[in-house]
Amino acid sequence: MPWHKPIKIDGGDELVIFMHGLWRSYRSMGPVVQAVTKAGYSTLNIPYPSFKESLEELVGRLHKTVEQERGNYSKIHFVTHSLGGVIIRNYLNSYEHSESSRVVMLAPPLQGSRIVDWLQRARLNFVLGPAGTFLSTESMVREIASFPEHIEIGVIMGNRVRIPFLHRIIDDESDGIVRVETGMAEGLKEFKVIHADHTLITLHQDVLEDVPKFLRTGSF
Repeated sequence: MPWHKPIKIDGGDELVIFMHGLWRSYRSMGPVVQAVTKAGYSTLNIPYPSFKESLEELVGRLHKTVEQERGNYSKIHFVTHSLGGVIIRNYLNSYEHSESSRVVMLAPPLQGSRIVDWLQRARLNFVLGPAGTFLSTESMVREIASFPEHIEIGVIMGNRVRIPFLHRIIDDESDGIVRVETGMAEGLKEFKVIHADHTLITLHQDVLEDVPKFLRTGSF
């Protein structure tokens, strides 16, 4: 919402920027932020209008934030959920970033979403805003599929479906929204699958342990 502001906690000389998913808020990243803060990092949990702006506009927002913080910390890392991972990938392929940075993506639809495809066929994609266009499998095929070699990327996908109807639409191993295989991309350092659904993966105990570990060591 317009009145939501970034929440910043200073705790170390390395900053971790958090980006939530589509139709979510910065509050959904709260448990992961807390875990990373306890691990000794400064954190910046940023809200953004995920359902109102184009991918290019969202990437531009992120770039502006990074530029504002760049001189204040020795390193800037990222932790994302869902759509946030797509934004980060486009940002990393559009702007130069530190070679020592690490990124953890939770349930990123890097190859698009069949749920979005279904909503388009049902003429319901308007509920997603611009994301209803650029998150389709057809649109994501046209995006750069890889990551820069000098950035260490770890992806955690879920494979729990709470709503059987969604499983019939996706018809593959998924978290109810995103297929497990859509989290794969060239240039990943680590890839892990846990028994979590798309919405609640940010609360999963494995995530709360693995995210700080990857930021610290580069592995899960």
